Formats: sequence, C-alpha cells, structure tokens
Amino acid sequence: MNRKSIKKIMLFLLAFMLVFPVYSFGKAEQVQAAALKAPKLVSAVRVNNSVKFTWKKSSGASGYYVYRKTGSGSWKKLATVKGGSKTSYTDKKVVSGTTYSYTVRAYKGKKTSSYNKTGKKILYKVPAAKPAPAKATIENTTSAYTIETDVNLSGSGTGYHAKLVAVTPTSAISFGIQYDAYARAPYTGKTMFMIENIRSNNPGGQDYYWVKEGARKKTYHLMLAVEKNGTCKCYIDGKLVKSVKNKNLANTTLALRVEGSARKKGDSVNAVFSNIKLKDHTYSADKVWGTHAFLTNKGMKADVSGFSTVGRIAIKGTVKGISSSQDWDSAYDKVSGIIQFT
Repeated sequence: MNRKSIKKIMLFLLAFMLVFPVYSFGKAEQVQAAALKAPKLVSAVRVNNSVKFTWKKSSGASGYYVYRKTGSGSWKKLATVKGGSKTSYTDKKVVSGTTYSYTVRAYKGKKTSSYNKTGKKILYKVPAAKPAPAKATIENTTSAYTIETDVNLSGSGTGYHAKLVAVTPTSAISFGIQYDAYARAPYTGKTMFMIENIRSNNPGGQDYYWVKEGARKKTYHLMLAVEKNGTCKCYIDGKLVKSVKNKNLANTTLALRVEGSARKKGDSVNAVFSNIKLKDHTYSADKVWGTHAFLTNKGMKADVSGFSTVGRIAIKGTVKGISSSQDWDSAYDKVSGIIQFT
C-alpha cells in the first residue's frame, strides 16, 4: 500500500471518530455499570386489618416488585408497584395468627436489582375484640329500689305515655316514653323518652328532662333505679342515659308503679309492660309481689292477669269525664291508670 492510500485511510478513521466519539462507548459502559441497588427495607407493621410494608427509594428505579413468603415458605411475587418514588405497599390479604415476611426488588425496564433475602418479618395478629360492656340489669345494679320492664306504647289523639314510677306521698321520679302533640319546642309532636323529677307537688317543684327520641309501637327495655342517697338512674336497653338527684327520695320508703295516661278527653293510650322485675333493697326473683290499681279515669282499664306468671300488665283506655279545657297538665290526677306494687 502506498503512502497516499495510507493517508486516505487515516483521514477516514479520523472523520469517523469525529462523528462517533469514543466517549459515547464509555457512557454506555457507565450505564451498564450503574446497576440498580437492592432497596433498603424499613418495616412491616399491622395497620388495622392489613400489613403495611415500606422500603427506601432505589436510585434510578422506575418501580418495584414486592415479594412475600408465609412462615418458612418460599418467596412469591405479591405485587408490582409502579413509580420509582413509591416506597410502600399495603397487603390486605392477610390472616390473623400468620407469620409473613416481605422483601422487594427495584426494576427499570427489564433490569432488576438484587433483594434482601431475609426480608421484614411480622406475626400478623388482630387483637381480640373487647367484650361489650355488660348491660345494666336489676341483678347487677346497685340501688335501694328498682323497676325493670319492657315497655311498648301506642295510642291515639294529642298525647299519651307509659311510665315507670317511684313515689312517696309528697315526691316522685318517673321515667318512660311519651308522645305529646303540644310539648314545648323542640319536642312538639315527637315521641320522647322523658324524666319527671318531682321534688314536691308544689308549683315549680318539678323538673323535666327529655332524654332522647323514641318510637311508638316499639318495645324498649327500661329500668329506673333509685339509690339510697336519692340518685335516680334511668336506663334504656341496659345503657345508662340520665341520672338526676331527688333528695326527698333519699333514705325513705318508696312505692313502685307503672302508669299509662292520655292527655285529654278523647285521647287513648295502650301501655304494655312485660317481664316486670322489682327490687326493694334486695332483689329476689322468687319474691311474690301484689298489685293495687289506681284508675283515676273511668275510661281506663288495667289487665294484671299475666303479672304473676309472665310479669305482664297492660293499661289502656280512653280519657272520659273531664271537661274539654282540662288536660294532664291541669288535671293530672284525672287522666291515668296506675298499678302500684305491694
């Protein structure tokens, strides 16, 4: 080869290197060398009914493959997490009492990193649910006097109620359910659980508490418990809803009653009390209680035939014999059917 031909070849090689620089091959080698690193594991913790597994971001990753193994089993791919900045996965398919381990690989395209072969281990266990609080009953409630019963109220007209009552000759506490079309706002026309705390029969000696809204023709389990110091506790379906104090009921003899009343002439009530239980200082399921009827309105009737066998009393009727201007506010002693326990 002559000198002129060699010179042409050298010029060609020089031109080629200018178009395709050597450093481009070096860069490719550098990319190949910058392999994805295995993500550093952070934690695996229970979150409610799942396990949250977290790790640290792997530089250059476009996503992650999450793996899980159960006990001493083998790793199995659990999920693909897309996005290099994502660093957690929540596993919702877990069973309480099972040991799980979690690990992760980073990926970019077809390349994947190595992985931590030990993983993060967790014994996933959901704590046992706390037992529901015991419902208050006549057997487990401290009191001097208690009446406990299922109550169902229905009727017609402008007002009617069914109540549990503890009384002395001059004071009383009553708790029950009442419908009143003329009750003060915001209770007007509603069926409410209501407490009447009668400190005395004198004007202004009564306090009224509307506890919560209820429903007619529905059975509720109610209990009225009066403690020795005059604290009166009212329960609905075994839950305490209100306590009031009446010092005139402290350290004295009380009479227990159930009552059904209607508001005015022409109004009717059907108050049904079932599974009645009574306590006078000491509760005994074997104690035999008697009944005495106070029917203050001739339209009221009381059925006590089921009391001795199943603890059932029904008070129902339509108010008669009072003037159209009278109602249970102005003539309370004339609109009721009352059964007192003896």
